[in-house]
Amino acid sequence: MLEFYMVVARVNGIDYLTKVNAESNYSAEHQVMDLGICGKHDYSVTACMAYDREAMKTDTFIGAALNAAPITFNELADLIEERNKEILKRDETEHRISAIEKKIQELTSELEAARKFMEG
Repeated sequence: MLEFYMVVARVNGIDYLTKVNAESNYSAEHQVMDLGICGKHDYSVTACMAYDREAMKTDTFIGAALNAAPITFNELADLIEERNKEILKRDETEHRISAIEKKIQELTSELEAARKFMEG
């Protein structure tokens, strides 16, 4: 049976509060976390906690909610997708830099060999 849970998720250093319909706390958390990716150095969603009706009465939830920006689930999904793109771009750029550096080393070695040949 679906119930609503309030989920606090951290994306790019900012806590967001959203409402999720799910069968359990675990399911609610994974509806958010599964939207994100794990890059080489970063995660899209770095923290996630779901609260059911009983847990919403606790000081822990109240403190988390007061420090989080309210947002719809769709808006949060969009933010996570943007973060995913940033992480992918950084990973691709890092890979490209590594490939360029390797090529520079190869060309430098080839250049040195050619110069030695020309010097006879």
